[in-house]
Amino acid sequence: MKAGMTDQTLFLKLGDRRLSASGPLFMIRARRDFLRAQSKGLKRVTPGFILHIFVRHNAGLPVTALPRAGFTASKKVGGAVQRNLAKRRMRGLMRDIIAPEARQHYDYVIVARMQILTRAYTLLETDIKEALSRLYTSLDSAADKGQSKEG
Repeated sequence: MKAGMTDQTLFLKLGDRRLSASGPLFMIRARRDFLRAQSKGLKRVTPGFILHIFVRHNAGLPVTALPRAGFTASKKVGGAVQRNLAKRRMRGLMRDIIAPEARQHYDYVIVARMQILTRAYTLLETDIKEALSRLYTSLDSAADKGQSKEG
């Protein structure tokens, strides 16, 4: 092992798909997973992005407990430079806000909108915190209703 490299950095260089070295989120890579989260999950629209949350353990899919995250920026956002900026901002939001609050068996997808490029990062942080809390509230209330019907 080279000087300055730990087991963790070596593991990350060998193809680990975690969003960050310390965060619990793994990247969503397959298009079908993005489409499933967008079509069957809950969503919250904000000026800068759309946040989708999909619960995997209720969908009859092979269960992996780790939370997964993905983001996308279409050509509607702009050219390659603008899309890369949008992805960097979404990656930061995932790492700083969503990763600490991520739940097991959940997929998180952020779809960029035009205002993600010009909106202040502090406002984006506020937006994602609010969207996440509202989505969690609606998911928890739906789960409570489902449990009360069974009992």
